[in-house]
Amino acid sequence: MRRLPGVVGTAHAVPLLPGGLGDQPAGPVDDRGAARRPRMTTHGPVLPIWSCGGCDAPWPCRTRQRELRAEFDDAPISLAIYLGAQLVRASEDLTWAPAGALHRRFLGWLR
Repeated sequence: MRRLPGVVGTAHAVPLLPGGLGDQPAGPVDDRGAARRPRMTTHGPVLPIWSCGGCDAPWPCRTRQRELRAEFDDAPISLAIYLGAQLVRASEDLTWAPAGALHRRFLGWLR
């Protein structure tokens, strides 16, 4: 087994960055955003059918879309990456659904 420099050999290893930063935050920690943390929602996906657990609409429903926009207010690219990952997961479950329809459902509303 080849060992990489700076990587600890445990099951939960985090590669060390130059300067020994490890998994520390990229910037200064700002506790003022604590009040803006996302709240629990009942509008999560019900798998494997990908319907909304709160309103039974196709997930992400309109309510969850509003919640996601608020959660990712300052990080629209992160929101697109998150939804892209959910699109991939959903496409594995919803093999009968047209790819274009899934794309519009998961990513089309971001525009």
